[in-house]
Amino acid sequence: MFSKTESITMTLSGVNDAAAQHAAVKALRQVDGVKYAAVNRRLSVAEVTFSPKKTTVDTITQALAQAGFSVL
Repeated sequence: MFSKTESITMTLSGVNDAAAQHAAVKALRQVDGVKYAAVNRRLSVAEVTFSPKKTTVDTITQALAQAGFSVL
């Protein structure tokens, strides 16, 4: 049986180059429950799919903040 997932789009501040893009993706993928994470640095947007049984938007936002990014 498949578990339910949710997808969110977050606008980020601080994704200025490829290294920052990689760091943001890494921070997102380290959150338990995140199934998919991608960051578009040109648009400063993160696309995240996660299991709401394992994590929350607040936890994802905190992980990004700890990595030096702000969610707008």
